[in-house]
Amino acid sequence: MEKFIASLLSLFITLDPIGTIPFYISFTSKLKKEKKSRTLLISIFICFIISLLFLYFGEILFKYLKISFSDFLIASGIILLIFSITEFIGATQFKKEQEDIAIVPLAIPLLAGPAYLTTILISKNFYGTEITLLSIFLNMIFAYLILFYSQKISNAIGMVGMKGIIKIITLFLAALGVKFIKEGVEQIVKY
Repeated sequence: MEKFIASLLSLFITLDPIGTIPFYISFTSKLKKEKKSRTLLISIFICFIISLLFLYFGEILFKYLKISFSDFLIASGIILLIFSITEFIGATQFKKEQEDIAIVPLAIPLLAGPAYLTTILISKNFYGTEITLLSIFLNMIFAYLILFYSQKISNAIGMVGMKGIIKIITLFLAALGVKFIKEGVEQIVKY
């Protein structure tokens, strides 16, 4: 149960559906209710498919590119750290002028970003495929519900509250990045 909770939480933090709320609201604000629902379903579906592909074929890609798991941990940790710092200071690179927002930027990279995809492989390595698969599935449900009710959540918490929650999540993301770097270095030193 401990492994499952660790996998579920680490994937939830890196999937970051709460941090995606402001982007989702902003990108879909001019869409009719039906189109908004369809956009959300497509985003979650694409994110789920990418998650499965990465879960089952990510390691094959690593072997082909001759990347070790410790290399990936360190690189992922650095990416997580940089990503969390840029998010924390508000230097996001996403614009809202794109036509099909369901795939880019909602599914990729806001939901299925490098941090999340990295965490899938790390979770698979530490906790196993079955636990990671279940965590992915549950996180897709959580992400759908959070984004479906995003306007209500945003209204209840308020913009200041949302910004506060996003800052806290990015701090956890930075801590996760540091953890990955540390574990990668430890693995290199062991061998």
